[in-house]
Amino acid sequence: MVISLQGQSVVVTGGAVRVGRTIALACAQAGANVAITYNRSQVAALRTLSELEIVGKTAGGTQYAAFRGDVSKAEDVHRMADEITNSFGPPTALVNSAAIFRRTPFEIMTEADFDDHIAANLKGPYLMSKCFGDLFLEQGHGAIVNIADIHGLRPLKNYIPYCVSKAGVVMLTEALAKALAPAVRVNCICPGTILTPSETQGEDDDAAALIEKVPLGRLGEPEEIADTVVFLIGGPSFISGAILPVDGAQRLR
Repeated sequence: MVISLQGQSVVVTGGAVRVGRTIALACAQAGANVAITYNRSQVAALRTLSELEIVGKTAGGTQYAAFRGDVSKAEDVHRMADEITNSFGPPTALVNSAAIFRRTPFEIMTEADFDDHIAANLKGPYLMSKCFGDLFLEQGHGAIVNIADIHGLRPLKNYIPYCVSKAGVVMLTEALAKALAPAVRVNCICPGTILTPSETQGEDDDAAALIEKVPLGRLGEPEEIADTVVFLIGGPSFISGAILPVDGAQRLR
């Protein structure tokens, strides 16, 4: 099924790098206007904007812009929302992709580790969803897609703050799906191991060992997460409150 996002304006947090960048490009390829947010990745954001413009020339999207701010700070969130609305008009979808992922073994983890993960990975999606959810309710429609992790469902022992923050995103999704219905659909994707071992910084950085944990016998591709985002934004309108693993059945091992 080919899904079109023509006429939509999609906001992607963390859209300058990694999976967020791939999500932004997929939304543009589907015909949407795309706003990416970033905090420190200015050079990467400018590079991604150039890629979005190239994609947009063939896909029919017309507007692409990057907005700098910290999603864990309410003043930044509301400022970016105003800037995005002034540039694009009212957005129609929000993808909460911005996150941090740090190895924090129990013996050395600190209060700062916990605070940092909760701020970036859970408070950020909460603030963005509250701000844009209000906009969506006002206009009578909208979609939110949160990017969590299968390790928000099944924890990694050396990543406690990360896993707790992503478990919070799962519950946030379900609560928002009730609170914002029927006007706004809210769903969550839980990726398995998607990026290369050098990027994941997982408990076991050996590629063969990582693949051994996946019943489908391979690591996932960022495009597979991005395609799922496009499906949840522009596909069947009866899907809300879904917690969707995209992990090759990795969570079952």
